Amino acid sequence: MRVSATTTLGVAFCLLVTLHYVESRPKEQSRRKHGRYYQRRASRKTKSDKPNIVVVMTDDQDSLLGSMDYMPKTMSLLQDFGATMKNAFVSTPMCCPSRSSFLTGMYVHNHNVYTNNDNCSSPQWQMTHERRNFATYLSNVGYRTGYFGKYLNEYNGSYIPPGWREWVGLIKNSRFYNYSVNFNGRITKHKDNYYKDYLTDLIANDSVTFLKVSKQIYPQKPVMMVLAMPAPHGPEDSAPQYQHLFENVTSHRTPSWNYAPNPDKQWLLQHTGKMEPIHIEFTDLLYRKRLQTLQSVDDAVYKVVKELDNLGELDNTYILYTSDHGYHLGQFGLVKGKAMPYEFDVRVPLYIRGPGIRPKSVISEMVQMIDLAPTILDMAGIAAPEQMDGESFLKLLQNGGRNEAVDLPWRDTILLERGKITARKIKIREKMEAMKNNIGFVSKDNRVMSDCSKPEFQVPCKPYQKWFCHHDQITGKYRMTKCRNIQKDRHHIKKKNCICPPKTQKAINKREKRIQKKFLLSHINYPHKFKPRFIRNKRSEYLDDVSAQLSHYEGKLGRIRTRRSFASDYDDPFAFPLSIEEYNYVKKCRVLLNDTVVCTKDIYVDVNTWKKHKQSLDKLIEHYKQQIDKLKEIRKYLKHSRPTDQQTGGLADVTMETSETMTTETTPMTTRQPIRLGSRDRGRPRNNNKAKTGLMITDNKSVISSDQQQVCRCNTPLRSDYLLSRRNNHWKSNRKARHKLYVIRDRVGRKLSADDPLIYKVRRRKTNRHQRNQERKKRKKRKKLKKKDCNKTMMNCFTQNNNHWKTPPLWNLGPFCFCPNANNNTYWCVRTINKKDNFLYCEFITGFISYYDMNKDPHQLRNAVHDLEYATLQHIHEILNKLRKCKGAKDCTVRYSSTNTSTSTRQQNIKKGSEMTRKRSAFKHQHRKEALRNRS
Repeated sequence: MRVSATTTLGVAFCLLVTLHYVESRPKEQSRRKHGRYYQRRASRKTKSDKPNIVVVMTDDQDSLLGSMDYMPKTMSLLQDFGATMKNAFVSTPMCCPSRSSFLTGMYVHNHNVYTNNDNCSSPQWQMTHERRNFATYLSNVGYRTGYFGKYLNEYNGSYIPPGWREWVGLIKNSRFYNYSVNFNGRITKHKDNYYKDYLTDLIANDSVTFLKVSKQIYPQKPVMMVLAMPAPHGPEDSAPQYQHLFENVTSHRTPSWNYAPNPDKQWLLQHTGKMEPIHIEFTDLLYRKRLQTLQSVDDAVYKVVKELDNLGELDNTYILYTSDHGYHLGQFGLVKGKAMPYEFDVRVPLYIRGPGIRPKSVISEMVQMIDLAPTILDMAGIAAPEQMDGESFLKLLQNGGRNEAVDLPWRDTILLERGKITARKIKIREKMEAMKNNIGFVSKDNRVMSDCSKPEFQVPCKPYQKWFCHHDQITGKYRMTKCRNIQKDRHHIKKKNCICPPKTQKAINKREKRIQKKFLLSHINYPHKFKPRFIRNKRSEYLDDVSAQLSHYEGKLGRIRTRRSFASDYDDPFAFPLSIEEYNYVKKCRVLLNDTVVCTKDIYVDVNTWKKHKQSLDKLIEHYKQQIDKLKEIRKYLKHSRPTDQQTGGLADVTMETSETMTTETTPMTTRQPIRLGSRDRGRPRNNNKAKTGLMITDNKSVISSDQQQVCRCNTPLRSDYLLSRRNNHWKSNRKARHKLYVIRDRVGRKLSADDPLIYKVRRRKTNRHQRNQERKKRKKRKKLKKKDCNKTMMNCFTQNNNHWKTPPLWNLGPFCFCPNANNNTYWCVRTINKKDNFLYCEFITGFISYYDMNKDPHQLRNAVHDLEYATLQHIHEILNKLRKCKGAKDCTVRYSSTNTSTSTRQQNIKKGSEMTRKRSAFKHQHRKEALRNRS
């Protein structure tokens, strides 16, 4: 049985092999006959018909300072196997405008994103131009699109832009640690762990994962990815393994480095001098840190290319490497920054590899950021939309730079623009022209000096006066200072010639009546017959009684110190607060007659001596500040309590009873210090310096002047009563105001008991409020001093300190100030490169014009605008005006023709062009005839 079973299995196996051979033989014969078809069909199963597209965009990477020389992996993978765009530019050297041009293929004057703040990721941008970015067109034809990294500077992460299937968008500006990203609609926060949070590595890992998953699940769909790297943008935090590299690299020191001053350039460079030694040290360190951050980008490019190779997609993928704009480090004396129209800011690196591109090819035609979007669409087989101002340069790449297949010649002139004309900038231009011509221009110092002569800016400050003028002894200039602590409440304003008797008691108010009525109702037997008459406020005592009550509880509750009560705790202002040892430390430094400070040697050598000396000085300064404040209180009190020489004559018409009342009330006030119970207390004696004779006091409410017959109101309510009368209708609804009124009433007139918790509450609230006010004033003062130390007229200045960088190598040479830009640095430029001309022509908002001939001056050191003829200048100006208004690729494609070209040369060119057109049409006609013959 075993033999028969084995035999049966063997026979069955032979039959299967024979059938498989018979069935497979015709298939093999057909595959040999139609080999190309089956190869194409097999390739379609594993690869897409359309190529993959990968864009790697860095942030603030330079092209002329040599940063690409330190990225060997990128150069070997892209430059050696692809094309180098020799003349790649950006239309606007700023982050958000340039990235908006990259997404839309439009000039700044068409997509209206002029700065990093103005319209950057705004609702207007989201509703119009963002919906027409190149990703929407790619997604509609089947591309799996993904965006990883920095998007726009003002992107807040609240939405996913249209057109992107995979979205890992950085919220706000570039950072390497402690940032947030929108990961497919979910906000994810990252901290400072390198292995989990370093943004450059995160972009590389997420993009590779997206590529791998897309090709495994959707092998027939092409992929388009954008890797928007944060490097080498600030804060320049590099990976730990690269923090020791490039210690003495100074390739950023080009011939224009620290070339200053520049009186022949625009306003900003006219007012920028040579860099100081601390600036030079900073630029060297900053360039080193920038190169260190780019090493992680170099690794990311290698990782993406390797993954494409492993997937078998490298030969079917276009890889573009570029930056959003250039950068400068010390060029023309500018410490760091961008936004200039010069080569180091507008030139960017651009390397492309892919199918049909010859390795190591160099293309000299001019391309710019607006050309990337139509080129990417052309790579995917999509025609560029009409609104795009750029033009596809894919044919240049496939022909190795020769533009033979293009019907029209490639452009040689592009537009560079920054900013727009606004009402503010028009005023700046008028001001600059007035300063230049000395016509109708008044400087700020002269304007302030003229205002100081006006009576509304004189000292002392009057009610409702906001500003007063004073002379600065240090600078010798007049300045406007805001009036502080001026009573603006109309209920507290007294007439100038009024003398009011001292107020002994307050008028009763509704709340006081309600409280007394409630108290009496709870202590009588017949409440229905209760009809009280309120004669006086029993809680309103004389100020002396209130002072006695407050002093009675000082031992139990601690000293209740009010704002101006200094009689009990006043010390000798000349008492010395330091010990003998501390005083010896203070004597180690002294000020000479020429205002120079000289100290002993141990101050500069011993750290402990220096600290003790500083502590002693701080203690002494604080002590004298307190004593000065107390002396000011004494002076203010004496000013208000000064008796007049004509006091007896001025009060001759006053009745005897009123005179006796005033004597009994004012005599104690002059012999002892009053306790100030509030900021608006009315118990202090009046200032009678300005009193005139002929005044008659009729009652305690008004004083009638006999010479002017004016009624002086003396019974103005306290601030607490004013608030009560004003907010009585909202008593039940406004709980916060009710608490505030309780506190005010208890401060002024209420008898406080030892167990009353309001005492502690008032003290605590007042102390906390006072501390907050003091801290707020200190912050404002520090901020003001900081701006004063680092501030120049019409310039944007910043301070670089030791806390700017958190990762090595650190900056430890102290803070310094630099001004990288100016408010009037708005310009429109024409950049032209052809076989004969190579120049930059710019017009600034201030009316300044510059021209640089790159053939003679490649580093733009000299403004040669005066070497131009008027006809040439006018011709370039007309081209600039045309580009500033252009819309669409056809309108924005311009070729520069020199005005020196003779008429005969132009006619010859026209004849050659017409002859080539005739030959091309004849060739097409003949080709059509041959095609028809073959068909027939």
